[in-house]
Amino acid sequence: MTPPPDWTSLRLYLTALELGSIAKAAESCGIANSAAAKRIQVLEVQTRVALIERHARGIVATAAGEVFARHARGLMDLARRLEEDMDAFAAGGAGSVRLLATASSIGGHDLAERLAAFARLYPRIVVDLRELTSAPILQELIEGRGDIGIVTTNARVPAGLEARPWREDRLLAIVACEHPLAGRTSLRFSEVLEYPLVDVLEIGALSLLLTEAAQELGRKPDYRYRVTSMDAARRLVAAGLAVNVMPDRMIAPYLDRFSVLGIAIDEPWALRRLRLVARASDAMPGPARILADHLMISADSAQVNLN
Repeated sequence: MTPPPDWTSLRLYLTALELGSIAKAAESCGIANSAAAKRIQVLEVQTRVALIERHARGIVATAAGEVFARHARGLMDLARRLEEDMDAFAAGGAGSVRLLATASSIGGHDLAERLAAFARLYPRIVVDLRELTSAPILQELIEGRGDIGIVTTNARVPAGLEARPWREDRLLAIVACEHPLAGRTSLRFSEVLEYPLVDVLEIGALSLLLTEAAQELGRKPDYRYRVTSMDAARRLVAAGLAVNVMPDRMIAPYLDRFSVLGIAIDEPWALRRLRLVARASDAMPGPARILADHLMISADSAQVNLN
């Protein structure tokens, strides 16, 4: 088996691609130019392919080099995580977990409460939470820049990841109390499309889902208003200017406050199944496995309560 590249060579290679020059990378990494060039050559011998192409303005990665760089970044990130976790142990902690979650899983469910309970149970495990949309979450997990993800997409997860059901929510059409649809208990999405909509940049992935659903009907959403926050959207809806689509868990606390109504959208895709995504349990770092198990236990409890 070919021995793996050393960390210095990986860092040098990635720096050379970033700066477009082996000489600049050598200077940045504190390595002699000749030694840096030799290290790149050794990488190419080890991988048995050309990793860079030289041009008058510097270097660029070959197709194989791009793939090598992607894996190298993942390895360097794991090395940083190793150092961070060891620093945490040295400071009396017990490691960290990178949790990636969609806006609706944070704002529309009990994730914050579950994390608070986890902090009480495991005070020495630090949870680093980042909000992203589903597609970037899956990409971050594949490339090793996240440990656990909570996504709202029903798409097949990439090879190497496993998905488990975590929560459910239902998409509602949010209308003013005087709106023509206000007396309905449920409606089809085609009926929603008859009215102007408000697009919320804060939950842009939902707008993409609605656009795709409209395309299936040969329609296009009439996004008459585009705002950055859900509060702004709710006010526009309450004024009777537009219809908004929101997950039930995100809008429920505001229905009375803003004098708006939520009507269930009667479409299969409007029932969303949030999933917890991560690598196989035996491939996860210990702290991440503990957090995943904690969130799944709370998911089971939530399902019991819902039923």
